Amino acid sequence: MVAAFEVLIATHPVRNLIREGRSNQLQNVMFTNQKEGMQTLENSLAALVVDNVITYEDAMSTRLTEGIDPHPRAIGQEPYSV
Repeated sequence: MVAAFEVLIATHPVRNLIREGRSNQLQNVMFTNQKEGMQTLENSLAALVVDNVITYEDAMSTRLTEGIDPHPRAIGQEPYSV
């Protein structure tokens, strides 16, 4: 068993979105603020696929958001060959 996780940092824009009830936009905030340490579940899953910890099929069955592909190429990485 392995953990895949999201990281949401409570920046001022994040707090404003939550305060205004616009939590549906938090996924975009995590995606666009990766340099600040935020991470979506799908990016975490893609990194696990790259490291050969889980299979692509496992990642697809675990993702939270339909239409977002946790494939390593989606985050600009190639899976390692075994």
